[in-house]
Amino acid sequence: MRWSGTAQCLALTVLLGSAGPVTAQQELTNHVTPDPAAAEFSFTDIENFIRARTAIADGVDPAHALQTEYFDQASPGLHMFMDKYDLTLERLLAAMEERPIEYDRIPDLLQALKDREPSFRRTLAAIQDVIPNAVFPPTYFVVSAYRGIGSGSIEGPLISIEKKTATSIREGDIEPTLVHEMIHIQQLAAVGEEYFVIFSGEERTLLALSIREGASTFFAEIIAGGSEHKNRARDYYLAHEMELWAAFRADMLGLEMGEWLWEEPSDPDVPRDLGYAIGARIVEEFYESASDKGAAAQTVMSITDYPGFLAQSGYSPR
Repeated sequence: MRWSGTAQCLALTVLLGSAGPVTAQQELTNHVTPDPAAAEFSFTDIENFIRARTAIADGVDPAHALQTEYFDQASPGLHMFMDKYDLTLERLLAAMEERPIEYDRIPDLLQALKDREPSFRRTLAAIQDVIPNAVFPPTYFVVSAYRGIGSGSIEGPLISIEKKTATSIREGDIEPTLVHEMIHIQQLAAVGEEYFVIFSGEERTLLALSIREGASTFFAEIIAGGSEHKNRARDYYLAHEMELWAAFRADMLGLEMGEWLWEEPSDPDVPRDLGYAIGARIVEEFYESASDKGAAAQTVMSITDYPGFLAQSGYSPR
């Protein structure tokens, strides 16, 4: 079973798609386009990293090479990644020392990404087919100290690459992440400052975050097939829907995420992030029952009342 715009310059918090508190105010990048053919896919940071690796091979001190060629030349996306995930020179050096083979193959990953760019553009066009007023900021591919992270940000999607392989990229495992993070951009464009309310305080409920992430999960599956990790959570939830919904419902208005989001479950047989799967089922129920799918998609992008949306969706476990 499946889960069967023009953005304005907004005064918004620094981080997009973060589970943590929000503080500083900035604006969503002006570098957005409604045209998938004109969207930017930035490989600059990977190219800079390869230059640093070449310098290291030629005898330059690794710390100096990485600092001058990679960190000092950082794109807006890499700067955002550094701030959001505390990416430091020391962490990257340690990862490179621990996993030299993975870093040796970075040039192959870069070529695979460039070869895949036409597919990325088709994926953006598919987003626009579902959300007609979608807009697209740059997507930044970064080297991240061997952390597999896809994230939204006010600069655009951030996608780390070390855990990928050239084969997996060519087989399409970037596209679900690209859709997921671009959906967060559409949510931000639709609701403005309200996007960030659920990241702190009493509005930061399990239900709110699960529906927010579930919307991206749902559209990533119907547009790009979904990611292996999130599809596993979906399948597990569908196999245990009645009992898991009862447990989730008891927790959903609380401020604690428990094992529903982002934590490794204590039971090794239970997949991570079941909250994403539950949020996606709620969104699916609303979307599939709508006669006007474009209007329904825009309603999902604009959610700010999460208990109200749950009621509107008509969701109940099967």
